[in-house]
Amino acid sequence: MRIAIHSGLTMRGRVDGVVEQVRRVAETGLAGYWAPMLTGHDTLTAFAVAGREVPGVELGTAVVPMPLRPPFALAQQVATVQEVLGGRLALGIGPSHEALVRDAFGLEWAPPIAATRRYVAELASVMAGGGRRVVVGGDPTPILLGAVNPAMAALAAEVAAGVVTWAAGPRTITDVIRPALRGRPPGEPFRIVAALPICVTGDAARTREHIHAVLGANDRFPSYRKVLAREGVGGVAELAIVGSPDEAARRLDEFAASGVTDFAAHVLAATPADAERTWEFLAARASARA
Repeated sequence: MRIAIHSGLTMRGRVDGVVEQVRRVAETGLAGYWAPMLTGHDTLTAFAVAGREVPGVELGTAVVPMPLRPPFALAQQVATVQEVLGGRLALGIGPSHEALVRDAFGLEWAPPIAATRRYVAELASVMAGGGRRVVVGGDPTPILLGAVNPAMAALAAEVAAGVVTWAAGPRTITDVIRPALRGRPPGEPFRIVAALPICVTGDAARTREHIHAVLGANDRFPSYRKVLAREGVGGVAELAIVGSPDEAARRLDEFAASGVTDFAAHVLAATPADAERTWEFLAARASARA
C-alpha cells in the first residue's frame, strides 16, 4: 500500500503553501499528493504550478465536483495540466452533495448515478479523441470516482480506473468497494485511494476534538452519514487514525489488508509538534515499505 498525503490547503491556503507541501512529499519519499477542489483555489491550476516546480510526485484530485466543469471544459483543463505534469495527474471526480450543488454552486442537482455515468462517458470520449477532441496527443489520464456507497462503487468498477474514498474505513472497502470489483476482467488494475485524517499523538482526546471542530460539519451529508453508520461511528473524528505510532501502524495495516492501494493521509493535529511527528511517522512508514 502506497502512502500519500491528502491536504485541504487548496481550499484555505495559498498556492505557495501547496508548492511547499508537494515539495515536502517529494523530499520525504511519499507516494503522492491528493487534494479536493471545492472552495478556495482551483486545484488543477495549483497542481500545474506545484508540479512544474516539483518533479516526480503524483498529483491527484480528490475530488473535482462534476457540476463545476462541463465535460469538455474539464477535459481541456486536464489535458493542459497533464502536459505540464508529464503524466503525473490522477483525476478523481464525483457528483458532490446536493446541498453543496444547490446552495454553494447555485446549480441544479441531478440524480447522481445517472449523471455520473453520462459525465464519465462524455469526458472519456473527449479525452480519448472521440468527436470533439480537445488536444492531439498527450498522456492518458486515469479517471477515478469518489465512491463510498454500493451504487457508485459498482459504477466505478464498470467505467473508471479506481475509487477515492473519504471518511470510510476498512469495513467499507471490504463490504462495499471490493465486492463491486467482481465483474471486472481478471488482472485489470483498479486503484482504491482511501483518504482519512491521521495524527500520531499522546493526546488522542484533544486531537479528536480538533478533528471534529475542523471537519465535523461534513458528517451531515447523507452519503457520509451512511458510510459512518456502516463503520459504526458517529463522525469522521471517531474514525480517524489517532494515537501512538503502534496504533497508527496497526490501523494502516488494516487498510492495507482490506485492499487499499493508496492511503492518502490527511494530517490534522492540535499542535505543530504532533503534525511534525505524524509527517515523520508517514515518511518512515513509506520508506520501510519501499
